[in-house]
Amino acid sequence: SEYDSLTRIYNRRAGLAKLNNLLPPDDRRKVMISLCYVDINGLKEVNDRLGHKYGDELIVTSAQLMEYQIRENDFVMRLGGDEFMIVFIGINPLDAEKVWQRINAACNEINATENRPYLISLSHGIVGLENTKTTGIDDQIKKADEKMYSEKELIKKNIKIVRK
Repeated sequence: SEYDSLTRIYNRRAGLAKLNNLLPPDDRRKVMISLCYVDINGLKEVNDRLGHKYGDELIVTSAQLMEYQIRENDFVMRLGGDEFMIVFIGINPLDAEKVWQRINAACNEINATENRPYLISLSHGIVGLENTKTTGIDDQIKKADEKMYSEKELIKKNIKIVRK
């Protein structure tokens, strides 16, 4: 199956295959893709303190938030657990960051208007990927992951995920 059973978005295998297929085999045609590595903040705390029902709800809501805010030709994949990747096709990291701001605003809207026992908080890291011989997909995913982790460390110091 190509889809994650919980979130109904691409699973890691299918998502990475689709990403690889976007890049032409040679350098004659330029392709710009931005990769956004995403991690849910506090999932373990939600699972431990509120139960896996709420943890699953947090995962599904986070995936839906991302999917609703991206363009039709972009896609989201679940890498595993609480980690996701958004693939933005044809836009640079600066423009991808603008889409991320919409995702973040959607999280804030739910946190402000719904009475969930937890906050929805996501960390992210965005990098550009071009089809040049010097840019490997795995290397760029690692860079996006490192950027996300730096943001996550800052957020973890200043947020309490479980409200009740």
